[in-house]
Amino acid sequence: MPEKSPEQIKTPYLSEEVYLKKRTPFHAQVAIFKLRAWKFLAHHPMCSEYEDHFFRIGEFGFCIGCSMIYSAIFIYAVLFFTVPTIFRYNYWVTASLPFAGFGLAIIHRLIGLKNKWTKAFSRFVSGFGIGAYLALIIQTFFIPHRWWLGLILFALLFLGNQLYGISRGRNANREKCRTCPLHLNNSCDPERNTNIRVRKVYAIVEEELEKARQQVAQKRNKKENKT
Repeated sequence: MPEKSPEQIKTPYLSEEVYLKKRTPFHAQVAIFKLRAWKFLAHHPMCSEYEDHFFRIGEFGFCIGCSMIYSAIFIYAVLFFTVPTIFRYNYWVTASLPFAGFGLAIIHRLIGLKNKWTKAFSRFVSGFGIGAYLALIIQTFFIPHRWWLGLILFALLFLGNQLYGISRGRNANREKCRTCPLHLNNSCDPERNTNIRVRKVYAIVEEELEKARQQVAQKRNKKENKT
């Protein structure tokens, strides 16, 4: 795949300007939340290089992997309580779905799917498998004298999660930044840009608070002079 030129990359991290609807502490906190939201919602910088990693809804981005996995786990939890004959007491379901989910997750990791919707489907199925696996763990705790089996299953889930994280690498969510021409020439740094704009918002609010304090002091001095 040919390397993109800086002009082809769309990124919000080149400008350090900030916008406040009103210069109040509340609106400042809203602005700061929006500036920092990509870190804990999208998990990836919200630029064109990472478009296949998040869904964009309004001003916010939501990580495809996390959104699909947690949505699937939640849906399985609902089915676990509303349709218990299939998704709770049927051991064939709770035992086979995890293999399908985890198997697809491994295939996704090996192949490296790029299409956003294919990736979303893969993550959803994986999440459904995780939900079934959690249901299986819960079920084993209710089997007489088999509670230790639930601990083993939980330990395997924890170990698998750790190994998956190691296989992805520590900076997997910033991987494309390493070869991005904007990052290499030091003109685009999402972390630095976000921190600079957050500090600017705090500076604006502090400036407004200082004006308010001065106005209060002036009014107090006028009252004292009158007396």
